[in-house]
Amino acid sequence: MELSIDTSTRYASVGLSRQGETVAELAWRSERNHSVELVPAIRRIIEHAGIDIEDLTAVFLAVGPGGFSALRVGMSTAVSLATARDIPLVAVGTLEIEALPHRGLGLEIMALIGAGRTRLYLGAYPADGPISTGEIALTEHDAFLDALAPEAIYCGEAVQTMSSSIRERLGDAARIADVAPPTRHASAVARLGFERLQAGDVADAATLEPVYLRSSQASSAARRWGQSRR
Repeated sequence: MELSIDTSTRYASVGLSRQGETVAELAWRSERNHSVELVPAIRRIIEHAGIDIEDLTAVFLAVGPGGFSALRVGMSTAVSLATARDIPLVAVGTLEIEALPHRGLGLEIMALIGAGRTRLYLGAYPADGPISTGEIALTEHDAFLDALAPEAIYCGEAVQTMSSSIRERLGDAARIADVAPPTRHASAVARLGFERLQAGDVADAATLEPVYLRSSQASSAARRWGQSRR
């Protein structure tokens, strides 16, 4: 049985899966209390599934980008469990989790997560090929809107914030997965995690770090994003 953990943003989730197929999951909105809420949530879902902690065979972890403190809570818990149980730890990108439900639609995928009042974490994923070949950046809202691609589908936790602006720019061509959060689910973490586990893509618990894009990188990331869309 595999345990999935995602504390990337205020919308957190945990799940249990068997060979990547989810058997139970729990999602909630955290008011910056991940450190208090995560372990009880894991205990609750394990009890609900009728298993013991000893039955876990792997831990799948969302590693960001996202909130600094929130990601650290998930990482410390995942590393502790994987190390104590001597089981594999697999890292999954948070924007990849957002993009996964839209894979296979024949469209480029643009996954969005908020990174402050005027910035976005952006994941750009190809229409064909594995999600792992995508690129991520930290960009300003204006730079993102100036480089919109009509042939892409826009999704993710921050898409509701940006949907009206995207429609203003693209009109009827806009393809937006405009759903209320939570937009990420433990089932997506489980699917991606198990794919990587099968491929032997296992993280080193001693050196694994969350994915952060610093504020100082915003301008350069926005320029790279704009250039890549022209």
